[in-house]
Amino acid sequence: MKSKTLELLEAMDGRILLNDNQKRYVWNLQCGYRGECEFVQLMESLRSPHILLRDLYFEPKFSGQIQIDFLLLVGNTVIIYEVKNYSGMWQHSEEMYRQSGMERANPLIQLARTKNNFKALLRELGYPQANVDAVVFHVGSTFTLLGAPENRNVILPTQIQDHLTKLNHYQYAVSDTLMDLASLLEGAALPAPPFLKMIPKYQFESMKKGLRCCKCRCFVVRSSQRLYKCQACGHKGYSGDAVRTALTDYRLLFPERLISGAILAEWCGGLLSASQCRRILQRS
Repeated sequence: MKSKTLELLEAMDGRILLNDNQKRYVWNLQCGYRGECEFVQLMESLRSPHILLRDLYFEPKFSGQIQIDFLLLVGNTVIIYEVKNYSGMWQHSEEMYRQSGMERANPLIQLARTKNNFKALLRELGYPQANVDAVVFHVGSTFTLLGAPENRNVILPTQIQDHLTKLNHYQYAVSDTLMDLASLLEGAALPAPPFLKMIPKYQFESMKKGLRCCKCRCFVVRSSQRLYKCQACGHKGYSGDAVRTALTDYRLLFPERLISGAILAEWCGGLLSASQCRRILQRS
């Protein structure tokens, strides 16, 4: 599931001009999302009984905000996963990962904070004795971390299969206590707010209007009532699908603004008529 921040930025990308920092931020979010999808595929191969929760956000009363990529409940253990999808060669230090002029905070620092806050949340929920572990999980196949110390809380790409093998040693069912905890956590989780600092201001009137390809998100030059062909990637698709995608973007960007067939037709750059858009709107 994409973050609200990524959904907003992708919806406006191309319709307004993003600066270099914003484009880089979008790319990083997309890279992170692809990494999370890869992690889900890896977890689907687990043979041991388990529960996998994802995209959890909490605002506990007695600790800081908590945002967790994935939470694996297996056996009698709760494992917090911070998933990273880096590529290339990086140099490790206690505080930073460094790569040719780029720096990223060592994810173990944030992970330790998340683990402490999560344990405080468990005490708040009445589960102070839960066994909690936390892992930074690197999925990028080309990622190399030079000088990395041996640390069981960091899984590098070459260690993934060994880690999965260890998880498969849990051949007994998830404990009843942790099953109850999983239900409680799902109920306590809140929608994560978008990171507004990186979202530029925008208005309907000044945004580029047009119909976008469902495959590559480039703007379509021509469309018939039924079909379109993208000149950028060559994809042939149904115009109705592209209009529904445009409608999703519109509702995401302007949740309080009214929508009609005429407004939707304008949003799609006039490639379909207001009556055609009205019929699609009525079926959506």
